[in-house]
Amino acid sequence: MKRQHRRTWYWFAAGACGLLGVVTVLTVMLRRLDDGEIAARRSAAQNERLRLALWRIDSWMAPQLAGEAVRPAGDYTPLPAADMAWTNAFHPLEGGEVVVMSPLVGSESPLFPLHFEVAAGALTSPQVPVGNARDACEARGVDHGVIERAVERLAALRARLPLPVIEQKVQLAEAWVGSFGCNTISRDATPDQQQGVQEYSNRQVNMLRNVCQTATRSFNLPSSTIEQPGPLVPVWLDGEPATLVFVRRVRGDRPRVQGFVVDWQRFADEALATIADLLPRDATALVRCEAPSEALQPSMLASVPARLELRRDCVAAVSGLPLLSILAVTWGVAGLGLLGLGLTLRAAVGYGDRRARFASAVTHELRTPLTTFRMYSEMLADGVVQDPAARQDYLRTLQRESDRLARVVENVLAWSRLEEGRFASRRERVAVGAMVSRIVGPLERRLAEASMQLVLQIDELARDAVLTTDEDAIGQVLFNLIDNAAKYAAAGEPPEVTLHVASSGGGVTFTVADHGPGIPAALRERVFAPFDRGAVPMSQNDVPGVGLGLALARGLARDLGGELRLVESARGACFELALPVG
Repeated sequence: MKRQHRRTWYWFAAGACGLLGVVTVLTVMLRRLDDGEIAARRSAAQNERLRLALWRIDSWMAPQLAGEAVRPAGDYTPLPAADMAWTNAFHPLEGGEVVVMSPLVGSESPLFPLHFEVAAGALTSPQVPVGNARDACEARGVDHGVIERAVERLAALRARLPLPVIEQKVQLAEAWVGSFGCNTISRDATPDQQQGVQEYSNRQVNMLRNVCQTATRSFNLPSSTIEQPGPLVPVWLDGEPATLVFVRRVRGDRPRVQGFVVDWQRFADEALATIADLLPRDATALVRCEAPSEALQPSMLASVPARLELRRDCVAAVSGLPLLSILAVTWGVAGLGLLGLGLTLRAAVGYGDRRARFASAVTHELRTPLTTFRMYSEMLADGVVQDPAARQDYLRTLQRESDRLARVVENVLAWSRLEEGRFASRRERVAVGAMVSRIVGPLERRLAEASMQLVLQIDELARDAVLTTDEDAIGQVLFNLIDNAAKYAAAGEPPEVTLHVASSGGGVTFTVADHGPGIPAALRERVFAPFDRGAVPMSQNDVPGVGLGLALARGLARDLGGELRLVESARGACFELALPVG
């Protein structure tokens, strides 16, 4: 039986582990889904802020580039000749007779600190006039220090600007501008990448319209047929640190290349300052990027060949899925299910044990008297016993065994009716004193069989009390208590059982106490369990009984509205039956 029980619990443990494993897998999957959703929400929010930031930077840069794009080609000469000039009398002057000072002379833009021109293999700057031109400019109030700083910048640029390959770089940049708005992306790109590339193309088209076409319209003048500046294109100069310049090709009688240097650090600081409310300054950076891949295009600026790089997550995102509630419910249901199944299995195993013990006890209880009945009846029927005294003794033995069988059968039937709710007590008003006097007889006879006697103690108040109850049920409860005392306390000193009837608290209590060994502390909590008998196997228990006496007694007591309790006592076992008067 124990091996079968172990096998049952092994299967339960295996099933529990399987269920917990499934719930664990579901938990991991839900966590991954939740993490994926959070990552998707964070990515979508960051991409949206990134697109808005790129539009804002390009929109901030566009008017500044447009202002430079419409600048006339003559502004790149310190003292350019006026195309058309008149005297005060409005007499026209020949071309080249009148010169004016370029607005770039003495200027010192924080963002575009140096303008330059490349012509006939020479690099000059309108901010660095030489010879008489410088003297004239300084005479007109141009700051000497400003010119000197421009001289230093021009010298640094001469060391960096690759004059032999400048034409090639301009051609590549012009080709790059010509492809504005024509970015393509593969079909297997993610929706965010596709949207980012489309946004990049839209910003390029906007930049082309606002800068290049504006410059073309501005030079739609008669003098523009002589010199026609092309679109401004960005070019990165190699070396450390990398330098960004914007250049344009001037076509006409004197072809040349003009441009200006960008203070990259200042540009990055001011550009990132415009988006500080969208993305933290410490989490963003502008990075040089001349040939962006599909993955990098969504973060590219349209105004300069650089991209906006996010160095960490800048947006907090939360999941819309109530994950904790779902997991709590899932684990709670699984735990409650396992607990319920475990308790049910434990109850089933316990019920099986009790049923086995009950079957063993009933078999033992029925076999002994039936064997006695068969043997004694055969001896009496065959005339083996001739002595009248012996015959009388045999008949009394048969009578005791029949009483024993009747008690076993009655207890089993009564317990069955109690469990099924079919027990119907016949309640009537009875006086306690008269009821006790009728019940005492069977109790004394049962104790006499065990060579014990009954000591009856009844208070006067209890004797006169009247109960509305079932006298037979009370008699059966008291008999079961006396029967237990006769079985387990027969060797006690003195060999007697006390029945004390008292009135207390609006009711009547019947206390049955013996002087036997008592009930061990380990068995007191389950002493009323049916078929338990202290978990002692029938093969090792020589005390007759099926383990229903106390369980049946408590069930009958509660059916009558009372209670049967095990009371602490210094010696022996003591049970108290409390019944209400009403």
